[in-house]
Amino acid sequence: MLKDINDAFDESMNYPDYARKLYLIENCIYGVDIQPIAIQISKLRFFISLILDQKVDKSRDNFGIKPLPNLETKFVSANTLIGLEKPKQLSFGNNIIRKEQEELKYVRHKYFNAKTRQEKLDCQKEDKRLRQEMAKKLKEIGYQEESAEKIASFDPFDQNTSCDWFDPEWMFGLTDGFDIVIGNPPYVRQEKIKDLKPILQNQRYKVFVSTADLYTYFYEKGYDLLCPEGILCFISSNKWMRAKYGEKLRKFLKENTKILTLIDLGGYPVFEQTVDTNIILFQKVVESSEFGDQRNLGTSVIKFVNVGRIDGDVIEYIRNNYKTILQEKLSDNAWILADEKILALKEKIEKIGKPLKDWDVGIYFGIKTGFNEAFIIDTETRDRILANCKTEDEKRRTEELIKPVLRGRDIGRYYYKWAGLWVIGTFPSKKINIDDYPALKEYLASFGERLFQDGKPGHRKKTPHKWFEIQDDTAYYSEFEKEKIVWNRITNKITFSYVVNNYYALDSTFMITGEHLKYLTALLNSNVIANWIKLTAATLGEGSYGAKIYIENSPIPPITSQNQHLAHQIESLVSQILSFTQSDDYLENSWKQARVKELEREIDQLVYKLYGLTEEEIKIIEEGFS
Repeated sequence: MLKDINDAFDESMNYPDYARKLYLIENCIYGVDIQPIAIQISKLRFFISLILDQKVDKSRDNFGIKPLPNLETKFVSANTLIGLEKPKQLSFGNNIIRKEQEELKYVRHKYFNAKTRQEKLDCQKEDKRLRQEMAKKLKEIGYQEESAEKIASFDPFDQNTSCDWFDPEWMFGLTDGFDIVIGNPPYVRQEKIKDLKPILQNQRYKVFVSTADLYTYFYEKGYDLLCPEGILCFISSNKWMRAKYGEKLRKFLKENTKILTLIDLGGYPVFEQTVDTNIILFQKVVESSEFGDQRNLGTSVIKFVNVGRIDGDVIEYIRNNYKTILQEKLSDNAWILADEKILALKEKIEKIGKPLKDWDVGIYFGIKTGFNEAFIIDTETRDRILANCKTEDEKRRTEELIKPVLRGRDIGRYYYKWAGLWVIGTFPSKKINIDDYPALKEYLASFGERLFQDGKPGHRKKTPHKWFEIQDDTAYYSEFEKEKIVWNRITNKITFSYVVNNYYALDSTFMITGEHLKYLTALLNSNVIANWIKLTAATLGEGSYGAKIYIENSPIPPITSQNQHLAHQIESLVSQILSFTQSDDYLENSWKQARVKELEREIDQLVYKLYGLTEEEIKIIEEGFS
């Protein structure tokens, strides 16, 4: 062993970092992942790192390259989120098996440096004997038999299996927590972990929410694995910063950690998958910490960066664009990363405005047919169906079911361009007897089994509705007959269109019906609300700006006797805009488009007055809350 140590530090054989790395790998670094292949890749990465710090000597055996260490006891395949059930009183139990624990630690140290196959087999055999002896004693002092058996059967040398539990004491011999926890939690949507949710709930996670995606639980697990004042650094999906399911996690981190750095990469593609990410660095704080009582964490200062779609080196951008925010400024409702002036302006806008959902309006999802190929038709198909009707009465009733429809792509700013498409409105709540519509029945029947609702691949989602009915029962179908505001729900540009009655809209859109629609269209299209939405939705990426949660919470100033004159002026300007945008040649007429831009600028000036903005605040708005 002394020779091995001398060889490790011998600079004629190795570069200086070789011995340092060897010591750190054995004594300081541990890893866990549920996938065995991830563990193999991690070990390979450490092997490569050690090889690079050895000097090649072609005159010596194996070119002077020393055998690499055995890392099976350093990196284990296990389910990090599921702990081991243990009695609450552990000190007595630890004394009972202290001897075996010390021996196991020594055996694994020997295994780390073992060079021959026989040495490895001997260590593995002794490791198994000690685990079984400990399990036997643990049962005697009150451990559940299942937990004791899990400890006995944990075999770090089996590289093809993964444990369904994780415990650093029994897997690594560590009881005091880790100084550093680093991870990239898996992004698995909550819909795909239905079977796991009861198990996670039984683990008593404080951040448990039935609608939360899997990665959120790793934050609390990482925190639990830290020693007091330990540091955690994660890169994960950033949806927890805004989403409703992230509220408990936001509260947990705000109250129990000192957040050092938070980088929001909402507009920057880190991974190939379309998952917007964040990087967080925080310190675990307890009441006896040098930072004081954890309840005083509000005065802590967080360094943050919002990274959008940038050109150039993202690392350099982050280094040069740090800003700061007090931890106490983070709301449990959503974490908005912005400087004091922007946050103050955001609060002012919200104080003056009333959330759109509290207005006397209805906000509705567009129609989901479940099979657009059948239920969305062009004018030629519509005319053919109507021509096949046997009587005028059948034709009239069939015509009443087929409505002009708009898609998300048809919606622009103050305008819409109908693509000549129609929706067959066989809404379940209409209780239609398809036999009363022979021509329509013949058309729909031509799609055969593809209209069956049996949940098979390529078929419509299984529902209780009849084969000729659209998938979801849009019981509010009559609202489509009214004047409305329509917007594309998945968009990089927030645009709202005032749409006349009779047009229906597909599920790529949302719509609003009710009073003061021209006023609301103007406010929603204004600079103020556009920037408020972008700031509020920034963490979810640009494509989420049209999400209902942001639109329905948009703070719109109520119309009062004090501002009624401004509201009337705004509505008058909207009417002028519509006179241009609803003409057939609008998209080809540059003069009309330029005139609409001028009118929009006039509306923005009136909107600034509605919110009582100062010149400095207007400048912040027009610079895009940057």
